[in-house]
Amino acid sequence: MPSELRDIEPFYGWLELYNHEKDPNSPFHDIEHNLFYFDRSVNRIPAHPLWDDIGSESLLVKILFANYQEGYAIIELFGEWNDLFDNDYRLFAENCLSYLIDNGINKFILICENVFHIYLEEDDYYRAVEDELEDGWIFALRLRKELKEEMRAYGISQYLYWSDKTDALNWRTLKPNQLYQAIYSLLHKLLG
Repeated sequence: MPSELRDIEPFYGWLELYNHEKDPNSPFHDIEHNLFYFDRSVNRIPAHPLWDDIGSESLLVKILFANYQEGYAIIELFGEWNDLFDNDYRLFAENCLSYLIDNGINKFILICENVFHIYLEEDDYYRAVEDELEDGWIFALRLRKELKEEMRAYGISQYLYWSDKTDALNWRTLKPNQLYQAIYSLLHKLLG
């Protein structure tokens, strides 16, 4: 277990398959990461410099994989999901998801095991993103139990899918297409 936030790195096991810095459709295409300078933070606490900034004080992201032919992306989240102060979901949608949606991606897998707290308010941006996805979806993987409960309480759960079955997957040992197929198959059964 990392002792400090700056020790928690985004997953890098798929870099040979995809690097968002080399993807011209990525909102982080031209971003340079300096491993010796901690210029990213979560609530002013230094975070590992490989995370990407979406304009939030409390939430960082990393696009781990994007497949434009199949229309899906896998994104890891880190920090606090705080819609009360910064409206993190709005920032995430405007500064990350919208770029990918504009380039044909409408299915998102959000790796949420490093989201420590969630503070929700209204569902306006959740509804707007759902409208943009058309026949797509957003799936939250490894969302903590208390965060799921919070999402249910605020009605946000209607915009995201999750499953205890997929939470049990050791996703780091899978290739991106294997993870996508496991989640796609589950959602296909659920949604018919």
